[in-house]
This record gives sequence, structure tokens and C-alpha cells, in this order.
Amino acid sequence: MRHSTETQWSPPTDKPAGKLAMFDVLKHRDYRLYWFGQFTSVIGQNMQFVAQSWLVLQLTDSPAMLGLAGLANAIPTIGFTMVGGVAADRMDRKSLLRTTQACQGLVYGLLGLLAVLQLVNIWWVFGFAFVSGTLRAFDQPSRAALIPHLVPRAELSQAVALGGSIWQFSRLIGPSLAGIIIATTNVGLALMAASLGFFSFVVLLTLMRGGSAPPEPSKHAGMLGEMLGGLNFIRKNELFYTLIGLTFFNSVFGMSYTVMLPYFARDILDVGSQGYGFLQTASAVGALAGTLIVATTADYGKRGWQILVGAAAFGSLIVVFAGSTMFQLSLVVILLMGVANQTYMTTISTVLQTQLPNDLRGRVMGIHGLTFSLQPLGGTLAGAIAEHAGVPFAVGAGGACVALVAVAIAICLPRVRRIV
Repeated sequence: MRHSTETQWSPPTDKPAGKLAMFDVLKHRDYRLYWFGQFTSVIGQNMQFVAQSWLVLQLTDSPAMLGLAGLANAIPTIGFTMVGGVAADRMDRKSLLRTTQACQGLVYGLLGLLAVLQLVNIWWVFGFAFVSGTLRAFDQPSRAALIPHLVPRAELSQAVALGGSIWQFSRLIGPSLAGIIIATTNVGLALMAASLGFFSFVVLLTLMRGGSAPPEPSKHAGMLGEMLGGLNFIRKNELFYTLIGLTFFNSVFGMSYTVMLPYFARDILDVGSQGYGFLQTASAVGALAGTLIVATTADYGKRGWQILVGAAAFGSLIVVFAGSTMFQLSLVVILLMGVANQTYMTTISTVLQTQLPNDLRGRVMGIHGLTFSLQPLGGTLAGAIAEHAGVPFAVGAGGACVALVAVAIAICLPRVRRIV
């Protein structure tokens, strides 16, 4: 199949009259099962992250080992995401997602059991983290590619936006739940509880009646050929390389503030760990509000401006946050940062999903998702700058980069402004 090198930047034309209710897409049985299944899975993922980090500290009492555990998870995700995207375009996406979720549940259930039996060591943790990162490289593209098969095309925008709210809801539940289980029992049971979130998604996927996307063998050009085909498609389509590039700047330069947030809480705002928790909560609440804003305004159009204004606002707010020494002001600003960031990032995901041809959906959305795995790179870069110029400068410079790129796109690429 040949693909045009220019995409039609218009929304679905079969949109029903009138504004859809925000949660109206949940009336579709398969999407409802998917949404609740992903909700439990992401809660499990958040619990796993907290419990695994705590286990590393228990075993080593070393911050450096914490970083290495994160690296062990991130390297295979970055390295295999394009392979995972090809798999999502070749295979039945529901079956692939069911397999990755079941394997993730087994990985953390087994790690938790080893921790309960006191048979675990740090090398086991690194090994399980590497396996989990590999599974996520196949999991993320299949999640994104499955959504268009669960709702009518006219409701795809809301389905993507409402799906994005899962990550923000889970940030308010998963870490706290893991912390309670660790405090009242032990870290091994927290990992085993996290595994239940993955297994519940497997059950709900099995109950879905549709959602399968059979591959078309005639399109296969070998693994390398298909990976290059996905990259070539992005390269030739201004819409996709611009929006994915903007996501890259957000992950590497904008989100670096999350790595430095403990420093702001302790040394600049002087509010300690409790204030750090409040900052994290404010960010999560703002992000949730941003995703719900996109869901409720899915039919209004002007998505190009929503993306560009949101990106410019997010970058500018980071600069304000970096310069603030007042806790109350920082709390309000970080909440608004969450709103702005999720508004434009969720809108980018919505635009990509509504414009992509189905046979390339896994590969392109996999590459888009890959940019989020680059956040540790941004944290490392910000840390290096902070060593010489200070943390506020490093964070503020990252925010300025995001804002300037958004302004440059608005000026130089008028087609992006016209996305509706």
C-alpha cells in the first residue's frame, strides 16, 4: 500500500451533531472494558515503580543503584520500541497486549514472591527490570493501536483523551496504595499486589468481543524494512514529524523539572518531604484537569492552536516555577503546568490517532511513545547543567526551549496552526 506524503489535516467527517458527553465513549462495551482494564494495569505499574524502588533501597541503600535500576528498565524500552511497533502492526493487537500484560504480572508476582521469601538480590531486580522494559516496548504500541478498533471513528478523539486521563487518575492512587502496603506489611506483598493490576487487564481483554486487527501478510517487508517504512512515513509527513518532535522537546527539556523537584522542595522552597508530596499532588491534579479539558472540548476544533498555546504556556510556566522562592506560588504554578502540559500532549496524541493509517499505527505511535522514555536523558542533561549553573537555571532553560520551539512552529509552519 502506498501512502501519500502529505496527510489531510482534518477531523473525522462522520461526527454526529451536537456535543458528545465527556464520558459518552464508555457506552461502548469493548472500550469500557479496555478503559477499566488499563486503569487497573496503570495503577499496578505505579505501585510496581514505588515498590521496586523501595526494594532497591532496602537491598543496597544506594541512590546510584536506584538510577541503575531505572536505566535497566529504560534501555530495552528504548531499544525495542520500534520492533514492538512492527509487531503491533503485524499481529492481533488484543492478543499481543494480553500476552505482554500477563508476562508483566508474572514478572512482578515472581519478584514479589522472592522478596517475601527473602531470596532476592539486586541482580535479580535488575534482571526483572530489564525483562519488564522489554515487555513495555511491545505493550505501549499495541495499547495505542488498539483504541481505534473499539469506538466509532467519530468518537475517537474523546476515546484517546479519556484514555489519557487514566495515567493521571492512577498517579493519585497507585503510589499511595503501594506505600500503605509496604508500611503495613512488606515490599514483596506490594509487588504481588501490583501484579494483580496486570492480570485484571488480561481478564478484561479476554471479555472483549472485538478489537482484533488481523495482519495483512502482503504488506510485510521484513522487520527492518517495516521499521524503516515507519520512519520514512514520519519523515515525509510534516504533521507527524512536527508533533513527534514537539513531544521530544517536552520529554527531554520540559519534563526535566520532575527530576529536580526534590531539590526545589528541600533547598529552595524549604518545605521538606511533605511539601514535595504536595507539589507532586498538585502536578497530578493539574494533569488530570488537562486531560479532562481535552475530553470535554474534543468537538470544538482549533487543535493546532490548542497544541501550540499549551506548549508555549507550559514552557513559560516552567520558567516562572524555576524562579519562584514562594511555596504557595510554586504550588499554583506547578498545578497550571500540569494543566498546560496534559492539554497539549493529549491533543497531540488525539491528532496522531485520528490521522494515522491503520497499517502504520503501531509503528508511528510506538515512536511517539518512545519519546516519553527519553525523560531520564533530560534529567541527566539538566543535572549536568545544574552542576555548573544552578538548578533554577537548568530547569528554566529547559522550559524556555519548549516555549521557543512552540513559538517557532507557530510562526514557520502555518499548517500546524490550522489543525482542527
